[in-house]
Amino acid sequence: MSFPKTYYRIREVSAMLDIPHSTLRFWEDTFPQLEPDRTPKGQRRYKPEDVEVCRLIKHLLRDKGYSLEYAKKAMEAYRKYSPRNAFVCKTAEDAINLLRDAAQMTQNEHAVARIEAVEEWIKRVETHP
Repeated sequence: MSFPKTYYRIREVSAMLDIPHSTLRFWEDTFPQLEPDRTPKGQRRYKPEDVEVCRLIKHLLRDKGYSLEYAKKAMEAYRKYSPRNAFVCKTAEDAINLLRDAAQMTQNEHAVARIEAVEEWIKRVETHP
């Protein structure tokens, strides 16, 4: 069984996202949501959550074409840590709304397709109990 890495070095993140090291360092200074750990020697250690933050920043800046200031405002809503309270679905509509939010947070086309499939299933179950 293969486990994902617990951390990545800056060169690995740079290669994954196809962006220069300097861009990652700039984003650290610009976006408070991005705070990779550091070794005692000062080397950056990006957790998988940090890599996802980088993906989101790249998406906002490069794919959506947001200005740096607008991307910073958009990132203010991003939670680096899990929410304090668990999400509760009292209705099918609640579940669909949570799924839509999750789909908007990811750039993984396979994940989005799966989320959409669950949304459709919920709608069918809700209309034909």
